[in-house]
Formats: sequence, C-alpha cells, structure tokens
Amino acid sequence: MKASVRINPTWLILAVPAALAAATAHADPPTADTSDWKCTLCPFPQGYTAEAEAGVLGVSGGNATYGRYTGIDRNGVYADVSGSGAYRNEDGAYASYDLERLGLASRSGDVEGGREGRFDVRVSYAGQPNDLYDTGATAFRSAGSNLGLPTNWIAAGSTGGMSALGASLAPVNIESEVRTAAVLARYFLSPSWTIFGEFRRQVQDGSGVTSGSFLTEAVQLPKPIDYVTNSFETGIAWTGRKASFRLSYLGSWFDDNNDSLIFANPYLPIVPGSTQGQIADPPSNTLQQINASGNWQLPFWSTTLRYAGSLGTLKQDAAFLPVSTLPGSAVPAPGSLDGDVHLSHYSLGLASRPLPKLSAHGNATYDGHDDKTSPLSIAYIVTDTFPGGTAVTPRYSEDRVHLDGGADYALVRWLKIGVGGTLDDIHYGPGQVVTWTQSTQSWGRAVITPIEPLSITLKFGNGLRKASTFDAAALPPDENPLIWEYNYAPRDRVFSTLTGAWTATQTLTWSVEGSMAKDDYRSSPLGLQGVHEWRASSTLAWTPRDTLSAYIDGGYERLFNLQNGYTGLDTPPWLATDTQRFWSLSIGGRWVPQERWTLTIDYLLAPSYDNTDTATGGPQQAFPQNWSKLDSARFKLAYQWTSALQLHFRYTRETYNSSDWALSGVAPATIPNLLALGVQPYRDNVNVFALTARYQFGRGATAQASQ
Repeated sequence: MKASVRINPTWLILAVPAALAAATAHADPPTADTSDWKCTLCPFPQGYTAEAEAGVLGVSGGNATYGRYTGIDRNGVYADVSGSGAYRNEDGAYASYDLERLGLASRSGDVEGGREGRFDVRVSYAGQPNDLYDTGATAFRSAGSNLGLPTNWIAAGSTGGMSALGASLAPVNIESEVRTAAVLARYFLSPSWTIFGEFRRQVQDGSGVTSGSFLTEAVQLPKPIDYVTNSFETGIAWTGRKASFRLSYLGSWFDDNNDSLIFANPYLPIVPGSTQGQIADPPSNTLQQINASGNWQLPFWSTTLRYAGSLGTLKQDAAFLPVSTLPGSAVPAPGSLDGDVHLSHYSLGLASRPLPKLSAHGNATYDGHDDKTSPLSIAYIVTDTFPGGTAVTPRYSEDRVHLDGGADYALVRWLKIGVGGTLDDIHYGPGQVVTWTQSTQSWGRAVITPIEPLSITLKFGNGLRKASTFDAAALPPDENPLIWEYNYAPRDRVFSTLTGAWTATQTLTWSVEGSMAKDDYRSSPLGLQGVHEWRASSTLAWTPRDTLSAYIDGGYERLFNLQNGYTGLDTPPWLATDTQRFWSLSIGGRWVPQERWTLTIDYLLAPSYDNTDTATGGPQQAFPQNWSKLDSARFKLAYQWTSALQLHFRYTRETYNSSDWALSGVAPATIPNLLALGVQPYRDNVNVFALTARYQFGRGATAQASQ
C-alpha cells in the first residue's frame, strides 16, 4: 500500500487565503491578531459513533437459483443484521468496523484500527455462496473423494436396465461456498516510508458437477470440492512529492485436499475388471513472486511516467494418477510432472500534455512465460480401456509484447479528435501448433459538443490477427488439424461505438450508447467462422426536486456466431448458427412525501432467447429454443421515528424462468448411455419480506480546531 502525506486541514484553510493575499499585495500587510480565530469549516470528529440495523428476513420460495450468491436458498426466517461504527481519540488513535448481512452466508465485514500517521491494522472477511442446483438426484454415495453405488446395485448396458436405479436415487444439492479472511497491517516509518504485510486465506468447499465415461457410456457426478489457498505479501513503499515506489514479495500456496475422484462403474463393464473410473483433481501448486512498481512526475509537459516489473516461479509436483484403473495394469508412468514455470513482467507507461490542446499516452508491456518443465513421454489408455499410444507432455513457453497508445487534440471548442492503437506480438516456444501470432488494432475517435448540455462521442476501428503456419504434428492425439484454436486463428475485426449525453433541463438528463463488433475467421477451414455482436442502451433520469426522482433504463444485445465441421472424412459438412438476444427494461424512483417518510421502488424485466440452427447436406434444422425471463420488483419504505431511530420495510418479488433443451425433462434414466444427475433449468418464484430497525448512537463529540 502507498503511504500518504497527512496534511492538517487547519493549515490548508489558513494557507490558501494567505497565499492569495501575498500574490496580490504590493507591500507587507498589517499583522492581524489571530488569537481568537476558530476553524468552523473543518470539524474533527472525536469520540464514538455507531449505527446498528437488526431485524428479520422472511422468505417464501427460496431455492438454489435465488440463493446462488445471496445465501437465501430455503424458505423460512433469516436474521438481518448489520452495523458500523467508528472511534477516534484526540491523540489520533482510531478504530472502525463495517459488518453486513451477518445472518446470511454472503456475510462480509472488516475491522480497522490504528493511530493516524503511525500504524493501522485491518481484518476482513467475505463469504460467497455458490448454489448451482437443488433439483438433482444421484445413486452414488459419497465417502470423501470416492463415489460408490449401493450394495444391491444391478449393473446394465443402459440406464433403462438399471432396475435398482429408482430406489437408489437420493436428492443431491450442487453447492459450494468460498470464505476469504485477510489481515493487512501497515507501519508508517515516516510521512514518506511505509512497510506493510498482508495474509489472506481462502477456503472453498462443497460440491460441483463433473462427468466421466467408459468408452460410449457416461455418468454425471457430484464432485467434492475441498480447496485452500493461502497467500502472503510483504514489502515497503515510498511516496514523495513527485514520485512513488513499491517493492513487495508475494507467495501463494494452493492445496487441493483431494488428489482425485474415484467413482464406481454403474454399467456392465465393456472390458472385464473395468469396475471403476478415476478423474484427477486440480493439483496443488505454489507461486513465488517479487514485484516492483511506481511512478514519477517528470518536470516537463505535465508528464507522468509509470513503471512496474515482477519475477516469479510457478511450481507443481503433485503425483500422477495411474494410467489405468484396471486391476493388474502395468502401464509404466512417471511419478510426477515436476512442473517449473518462470514468469517475468515489465511495463512502462507515459502520459503527457505537450500542448494545452494535446494530450498523449503510451504503454509498453512484456510478459514472459518460460516453461522449464522437462517433457515426459506417457503411454495412455483411451477411456481407461484401450491402449492409445504415447503422448508427450506439452510445454507452454511464450513471449508476449503489448504496445498501446493514443492522442487527443481539441481541434475547436466543440470538437476533440483522437487516434489510438494496440499491438500484441506473441512468440511461442517449441512444440506448439503455431510459432507466432500478431494482433493489431487501430481506431479514431471524435467528441462533439455542439452545445454545452449535449455531448456525442463516435469511435470506429478495425483489427487484424495473423499467425504462422499451423503445425498439425504438435496437436494432442486425435485432434482435428483443420480446427484452429480461438487464440491462434487469424481474425479480421471491425468495431464502432456511439455514446451521447444530453442535459435537456436542470431536472432531465438522457444518455444513449450503442456498439457493434464483428470478428471473422476467414482462414479457418473448420470450427468458428464468425462472431458478431450488437449492443444498445439508453437511460432517462428525471429529478424535479430533491424529494422526487425517477428513471427508466432499457438495453438490447444480440450475439451471433457461425461455425462448421464434419463428423468424418466421408461425411457431408455441417453448418451451425447460434443467435442470442437479450433485452432489459428497468423503471424506478425515489419519493419523500413527508419529512419522515422515504419510498423507493425498482422494477426490472429481462428476457433472453437463444436459437441454434444446423444444416447437414440438406434443409436447415432448428434446435428447441432456449430462453430465460427475469421479472423482479423491489419496494423499500423508511420511516424516521426519531433523530436516532429509523424503521425499514423491504419487499422483493422475483420470478425467474428458463428453458434449456439440454436439461429440460432429462431425468437420471432419460438417456440410455448417460446416467444423469437430472438437474433442471434455473427457476424461482420468491417473495422476501424484511423488517429492520436502524439506530444511530454514540457521543460523537466534535472538536473544533482553533488557531
């Protein structure tokens, strides 16, 4: 963290008029008697002040869809508790806290204390629930990282023949939670120098969704999640009048408490002995890094120079899983990868105003990714059953140079023009499908202000990405050499934006924004051929008086992509188009009918549609349409009972419906060769009532500075 120079506000208020007087006087001014002067414009709060809010949330219709990030995932009553407070002493000692949503899994808070100009300590916590599905069911039983089947399970060649499936199904919630706690401490050696340290611990546990297969037979599985990431940063910072500098060490350690997921085979084994499968979990790894950054205000043209650099290493040496789970399999495999990647980053930025009407900026960045991991040759097994040959572990070294810059010039009072561009040049290490790619973009911009309340900005640009020849021999086994990965494929890009803002009157404002972007992959024989995007939005705000305001906001977005391919050399090619359309309309306002009452209303309607069409050597065929619709209304009423006590009533009604042909109506046994979890598309119909009381208390004394 950067140290900051503490300025006494009393000095500032007295110094400004004194400086102005000195600049205009022709003789020394008479001496004034300041013994009785008092600063009435800069009160210094002292003592303790606090605000606490407590009440209840009543929920009807709570489920995983609504509770994904809120933690409100069931019917019932929740505690609605939050609070904040601050204490400050005459000697500069202070403490503060801010706590929110204490009764929910999405709770967060921080506590800070210290002494002004000497030290401070901050402790924080944040919870993030991630409820995915509560509509699933599974026959698997979890024992840590092992998923087994009931003892009376009857295997079959298809889900329809699994006679014990119905009786074995049990509901399963796919949900996880991320909890992050951090401690940050700073000590101010002087007004310019600061040393700091921060420790952060993030824990994620619960379950997610994964899948496995036995050749042509597949299963969906509830995957246990048990991740822990510890990180620590410490360093020193210096801040001067025209420059600053920061140097730090960062270490991060990621641990996955499960090496793999082992699951029973619910089907009749295609190969004798193939009774279980195994999937690797993310391996534990570490990051060690040295970072430096800063800026310098140069003595000409209002120029600022920014710089940054870092050197680091990524390590990963988790043990490999067996190549096959078949009993007696003797396929040799190395013990571990011994992954070793060296990272480097250097950047330099410059912003300047060489002329009153001209401003310019530029940035140069280099990122190095040097993979020093030794290549390994590994004999692999296809779907844990058939020998597939030998694969060599790839290496992912690359050198990336990024340049960007631009300039703006005020041509006349009502017109400012600008130009800019970027260059990304990447060179890849041996063993990758291309040796280099180069992307360039350029644009022009005009800001038009025909009258002071009206401003219009137009921007237009294009881009081009080129790549070296494609090395099909570097592809993983059985990959199609005619399909280029997205980041490697040559691309043509055209884009434009239009934004406008108009203050029609002192009470009425209007803004509009539109954009278009087209990416075409003309050199790709198969795969993604084009992505086109259109966006438009507008907002109208009306504030006739301080006690009344209203707004209306609308938006539209359309995404289109085109791709092609084929299922075999002797089959006709197929063509697929996907069109996604998103609308949004929100209306709301705030009204204070009387001094003690405040009413706030917000309404949101957001439908979306997804259409996929395919053609394979004949007429076009359409997939069922996917769609979603969010309908949400929020009502808030506040009553100021006394100067310290305020009552709040909140009501939220949300209806969300969606249709997804890949999930709708798919039960565990619907598809013969897929034992599914049976999760259904997201839906909710929720009513949330909240009644809370907010109370402000504390002596909150205010000391007046005097001179």
